[in-house]
Amino acid sequence: VSFIKSKRSELIQRMTKTTIRQIVDELFEEDVLNSEEMDRIMCKPLSQDACRLLLEEVLKKGSKACDLFHQFLKKHNSYLFEDLQETSIFLSVTKQNLDSLTEDLKDLYLSSCFQKFHPLGGDIDIIFDLDTTFTDTVLLKKNINNCKLGELNLHTLLDELKNPCIIEGEAGKGKSTLLKRIAALWASGNCPALTKFRLVFFLSLSSVRRGLYETICEQLLREPYSMKKATFMEALWDLKQDVLFLLDGYDEFMPQASLEIDDLIRKNHKYKNVVIVSTRTESVRRIRQFGSLIIEVGDLSEASACSLIKNVLDCDMAQSLLLQLDESSTMKELMKTPLFAVIACAIRMGESNFIPNTQTALFSTLYDLMVDKNKYKTKNVAASHITQSINRCGDLALDGIFDHRLNFQEEDLLDVKEEVLLAAGLLNKYTAQRLKPVYRFFHKSFQEYTAGRRLKELLTSKSKAEVTRAHQYMQKIDTVSKITNEYRNLLLYTCGSSIEATGIIIKHIAGVYKHDSLKEFSLIESRQSIPSIEGDLSKNLENSECGETPKATNLDCLVECSISFFYESSSKSILSKEFEEFFNNKSLYINTLSIPTYLFDFFKYLPNCLSALDLIKLDLFGNPPPSVCEGVDELSGQNENHMACKTYIPEKAVSLFFDWSQVLNTLEVTLANFQKLNKKDIKYLGKICCAASSLRLHVSKSAGITGELQNVLETCKNMQELIVKATPLTLQDEQQIVMMEGLKTLYISNLQTERLQGGFVDGMCNLVNIEQLTLDNVRMTEADAKKLVPAENIVYLKKLTLLHLSRLITIGEGMSDIVEAASREASVLEEIKLINCCLTDSALKILAQNLCNIQELKVLDLSENNLAEEANDSLTRLVDNITALTKLTTLMLPCGSDVGYCLPRLSAQLEHMPVLTKLGLENWGLTDADIGILTTMMEKENMKGLQYLNLAKNSVSSEGWLSLFKALRELKELKYIDFSSKEELQPNPELIKELGHLICNLPLLLEVRMLKWQLDEHDLRAINNNMKTSSK
Repeated sequence: VSFIKSKRSELIQRMTKTTIRQIVDELFEEDVLNSEEMDRIMCKPLSQDACRLLLEEVLKKGSKACDLFHQFLKKHNSYLFEDLQETSIFLSVTKQNLDSLTEDLKDLYLSSCFQKFHPLGGDIDIIFDLDTTFTDTVLLKKNINNCKLGELNLHTLLDELKNPCIIEGEAGKGKSTLLKRIAALWASGNCPALTKFRLVFFLSLSSVRRGLYETICEQLLREPYSMKKATFMEALWDLKQDVLFLLDGYDEFMPQASLEIDDLIRKNHKYKNVVIVSTRTESVRRIRQFGSLIIEVGDLSEASACSLIKNVLDCDMAQSLLLQLDESSTMKELMKTPLFAVIACAIRMGESNFIPNTQTALFSTLYDLMVDKNKYKTKNVAASHITQSINRCGDLALDGIFDHRLNFQEEDLLDVKEEVLLAAGLLNKYTAQRLKPVYRFFHKSFQEYTAGRRLKELLTSKSKAEVTRAHQYMQKIDTVSKITNEYRNLLLYTCGSSIEATGIIIKHIAGVYKHDSLKEFSLIESRQSIPSIEGDLSKNLENSECGETPKATNLDCLVECSISFFYESSSKSILSKEFEEFFNNKSLYINTLSIPTYLFDFFKYLPNCLSALDLIKLDLFGNPPPSVCEGVDELSGQNENHMACKTYIPEKAVSLFFDWSQVLNTLEVTLANFQKLNKKDIKYLGKICCAASSLRLHVSKSAGITGELQNVLETCKNMQELIVKATPLTLQDEQQIVMMEGLKTLYISNLQTERLQGGFVDGMCNLVNIEQLTLDNVRMTEADAKKLVPAENIVYLKKLTLLHLSRLITIGEGMSDIVEAASREASVLEEIKLINCCLTDSALKILAQNLCNIQELKVLDLSENNLAEEANDSLTRLVDNITALTKLTTLMLPCGSDVGYCLPRLSAQLEHMPVLTKLGLENWGLTDADIGILTTMMEKENMKGLQYLNLAKNSVSSEGWLSLFKALRELKELKYIDFSSKEELQPNPELIKELGHLICNLPLLLEVRMLKWQLDEHDLRAINNNMKTSSK
């Protein structure tokens, strides 16, 4: 009796089902147990439960039954009997015992069978080495309230180790590898923090079915082991904190299978051995209360991910993958999860089971691995329930994308087998410090992939109901901005999952583009992206062109998206017709700092689409930044010194265009920040430019091109547009420019060198086909102006539709000659901008007199010119004759002394100009009385289409602005307003309130400027709240 009572716990843990069955049969034959008692014992599925019931029955029967049990145990399991009786010859722990055990463990941890492993499961013959693949992840220290306290690395963790330590993390974060690395470090003796441990045991809890000693023998040593259980347990008791247990995978552990191992964690005070246990996030709730130190496994750093890739792959494969990471911010983000990095490496290794190198391939491989590898966890669940749960998981992801949800509740999973999704790792469960659990996909991108996979199934389904449901989702993606931003990844993964689905999506995108008002939507989207007014009073728009830049950006993004969808689908030429219809008359932007791989496939498989494009924009940079993954240059054997002797124009750009046999419509090439241009660069540039029938060349901040521009222009045939910004020109450069008779657009800015005899000023008359001329901040004298428009030869002005002159502050009276030449005869001019360029009274009178000759004019911008006392007569003449310009949409007037008196006359004239959309009265000295006139003007029907209003640098009080704001509320097309004050303005609360209403009532408003308004934090908060309300 005493034996059974004293050894009861060990008997329950160590007696196998076979031993129990043999003893029960013996006791039945001796009439100790009847048939009913025997059946009750043997029906227990777990050996522990069966043994527990057997011992209870034997103790009930008395001492004779106990003696028989004792006898039969010795007969059928003498090893266990002797061990429990402590009759083994190894009755005490000796130094020899421990040395032998330590040596066995270290030999194991340093052996190939422990160091080398199959990261994707034994079914796939890809082997990684622990020593080369392990890289430090970010470890986050947390308190009991689940708050992050700071970051640690592995060595810091071991230095600050507390007992027990819980390592939590989502699937694929590298928890197992971390624990195995600790074991290997201990065996190597290279980690000082681990030398204090005499024994280290790494145990995989997923396969535990027996007691502690038996599990260690089974997983790490051999059976039977030379050290008996009693001796081993005595060693654990004696060594206490000199023993480290690394328990991996508590989420897959069944505590009833081994109470001894569970007690290591829950009753650590009993054993006093040091324990580090890993578990997935959804299971940490089971042991979180017992942890003295809780660590969450975070992401790999970018450097660590690159290091892992270089260690696993050979040089060429690693370089290829690192370059792919450089091209995709999404891929770089994904590589922070170790499992993603491992799968990406596996795909690069060319395993035949894997599909091509796309983001979808990464997720598809991961998805299939997670579902297949974890089937054993749900073997008791019906296949139909598993299929239903996985489909429902896709629906959950899809609904979450459209509802902007990353967190899901228990009620969302009512019709799902939760254990199926958790076991497969498709969902993670979070319970720490929550009343109700929260479920999430382990990565936002994985949710997008799962949603895309499900959307593909619905789009290509044979069920009408599912197809209808798919189209209901697609109808929610009804604007270009939603395609390029909000739902881009969803569509990407849908295309990557099916060529058939790709065709459907491209047709949908074409339909959205056709029906979506791009310009209007771009403006609204730009407005919604305006930062908080407390940090920035306005959104700076380039050139303040009322939405033209956002429109172009949206179009570029749409084209880029569509090409990435093509590449992701791996459709090659299969969908060439569908793509050609979409790309027709659109533009493509290429940045040579990072030419994505998919462009080469686009050029190769869809040449018809390239020919259909209206414009390709190519940006070339003289000083490219270093690669994000520093290892790329290192792997390719390139360094800065080596690059110095190479070309600045990348060979990838040359091969992209020169190796292509067809002709592009229009190519726009930008050269930016070139401090040097080699002969080979010029040759490369010629090869690129010959691919287009029409060429545009933009040069910006490139001192290295000075003196070489003439050679560049000689190689660039069919040039129709030349823009030179902040780049000095030699005389030879200027002469080459004016020799290009086919040039239609010339733009030169920030050129402050002296105009030499024979330069572009003298030769401008050769450009007989010029249509657009812009000179900005160019050093020009009055004599230069006369050369620019010689009276005897103004043929080159005949085709001019755009004349922009700005910041020509040294031109003097020469502006009169230019205005005279541009307007004295009937012309096709549509835009005249003379901004801050010494506009004089005489020049303005000439312009006013000749307005009848430029009746095609749509834009007249004379802003930032101060005529001082001479303004009265000349400005009056201009206003009186302005109605001759019936097509005028933009009117920006100069300022001067007392020009406000022209306002009533201007108000009357504007009644006859119904197409006006932009009006500027900057620095007109307007008072409250003038604002009253302006308010009346704004209330008239002809002003309803006004989009741009500049009233900056005027002297208006709060009361004056208040009356105007109420009138402006009805101008629903307004996108830009400038209320900046000439003097400091302290707005009253009523004005601030009305400003909020104005912002809220103008749906297309992009920018409001209020320089010199004294706004406190309350004013800013009120305005900002109205902006947020308006955005909604």
